[in-house]
Amino acid sequence: MIDISNEDIFRDYLAERGLVRAGEELRVTEMKGGISCEVLLVETRQDAFVVKQALPKLRVKEDWFSDMTRLGIEQACLRYWDKVVPELVPRFRFYDGENYLYGMEAAPVGAPMWKSLLMKGSIDFSIGRQVAAALARVHDAAAADRDIWQTFADQKVFVELRINPYLRTVAERHPALKPLVEREVERLQGNRLTLVHGDYSPKNVLVAGERLYILDFEVAHIGDPSFDLAFLSNHFLLKAVKNRDWAPAYLALLVSSMRDYLKAIRFTDRHRLEEDTVRTLALLFLARVDGKSPAEYITEEEDKALIRALAYQILNDGLTRFDQVAVLAWHTLRAARSPKTDV
Repeated sequence: MIDISNEDIFRDYLAERGLVRAGEELRVTEMKGGISCEVLLVETRQDAFVVKQALPKLRVKEDWFSDMTRLGIEQACLRYWDKVVPELVPRFRFYDGENYLYGMEAAPVGAPMWKSLLMKGSIDFSIGRQVAAALARVHDAAAADRDIWQTFADQKVFVELRINPYLRTVAERHPALKPLVEREVERLQGNRLTLVHGDYSPKNVLVAGERLYILDFEVAHIGDPSFDLAFLSNHFLLKAVKNRDWAPAYLALLVSSMRDYLKAIRFTDRHRLEEDTVRTLALLFLARVDGKSPAEYITEEEDKALIRALAYQILNDGLTRFDQVAVLAWHTLRAARSPKTDV
């Protein structure tokens, strides 16, 4: 397998594959932030594209390994999304299974991650609507398109990158939740309804003016759509904890985007899906402080304790709707902010 972090080797590789002309002036820039892949931006005078290569060991504190063939899943899923929502994904360029890498169109230089905008308090509900609508369209289309199911039937990467480091690690660190976690794992793996993105997160949405670029499909599999909804809504809940002044807007975004999705789908029962998602959301919320991939911006022990308490309360109270979660979160955050007085 070639080492694309070696620029001389990488430049020769690009020329040999005809992706650039031999001797052509180009710039190669490492794109920071990814934990599972080496990602390079290639710019020439006429073109710009991104090349991703899978890493066998993820860039996190704890040991976390994954099969590098997941790049084959990612490029296949990108191509499927391009069929369903071509206006919201980058164009596919090439795939090299032997070297575990592929290329795609680059977003315009400077296009920020949706995550970065949200963290700064730029909470644009139109982006939430587009992201929810895109997911609904793909879930509906894939549920009816059995021709693709074999391509995405293997859940190995989902287990390696989501089930084990998030949910089963929570069960190890919170033994009282182990029976519930095991039931949820069985449902998420056994309830094969549609094509699940598996990493549907604001960090994987680039915003270039009115144009969005939805990215990172390496965890794609045929499974239960509640995982995508819980994974996305979890990020709004986490940011409400981090930036409490903007908590009402984050929580409203959570409710509105989930409602937009549920109104749009046709392939499954909406009420059951919402109920399932809320349980998964609570566990993923907990996983971002006690799993193998803690949210890097949740650093205060007070915030971590609040997340643990809120996750348990969602589960113990048997909440089944997104608006219930939002109301509980808001009351919990307000109580945590209130100054204590001596009596």
